[in-house]
Amino acid sequence: MTQDTSQRSITFVVPALNEEGSLAGAVSDFLLAVNGRFSSYEIILIDDGSTDQTGAIADQIAAKNPLVKVIHHACNMGIGFSLREGYGLATKDYVIWGPSDRGLTVESFTTMFDHLNEADILIPFIANPSFRPLSRQMISRAYVLMLNLLFGLGLRYYNAPIVYRTKIIQHVKATSTGFSFAAELLILTIKAGYTYLEIPTIHLMRACGASKAISMKNLTEVFQTLTKLAWDVHFGASRHAARVAPGATQDV
Repeated sequence: MTQDTSQRSITFVVPALNEEGSLAGAVSDFLLAVNGRFSSYEIILIDDGSTDQTGAIADQIAAKNPLVKVIHHACNMGIGFSLREGYGLATKDYVIWGPSDRGLTVESFTTMFDHLNEADILIPFIANPSFRPLSRQMISRAYVLMLNLLFGLGLRYYNAPIVYRTKIIQHVKATSTGFSFAAELLILTIKAGYTYLEIPTIHLMRACGASKAISMKNLTEVFQTLTKLAWDVHFGASRHAARVAPGATQDV
């Protein structure tokens, strides 16, 4: 049953690097997803050093909608840096990473929003993995398996647009500025005692541009960040006390 979310608010944080072909459509998707479901929203577009028309398109979107804010980086700072910046500026009850490549269907967003108040963290996982080439599926499975083994978890996915209660972001801080930020933050919040719920969602191949996920730079950064995090979690002093938001349910 759909929950009443009309008295809740949400922030979309949208990092974009050379997404001129998809950014406007992505924002349209977000607006469809929030329609009638939230009392207020804001969209923070972060042009992360794009060399195409992404920055100009972001400014055009903001000029038409006062609830859209734009941040421009003079050079590429990394998706983790952009997400940390955007999360720090979020003012609404919930915050979500909005994919600028239109990689998630509108229906998937609304499905997640139907489960607000059931947990502190809503984690989407890919219900249609065959949309990707077999090689990418194998890399993704290996990545998830590695993280589950390292951190004693049983999650289905780590890098999708997760919904957090915004106050969580004020207590649990990830340090990565790169591709590993999403996994690092998710692991830290779960280890800190926050509750979570996994939601099946439908993902799409990007229609424009190229994925920036698989590169030697990203793979190196992921390895360095997550091995350090594993050491900290298992052997180092705890960086975060367990905090469970009042009224949240245990994960299922």
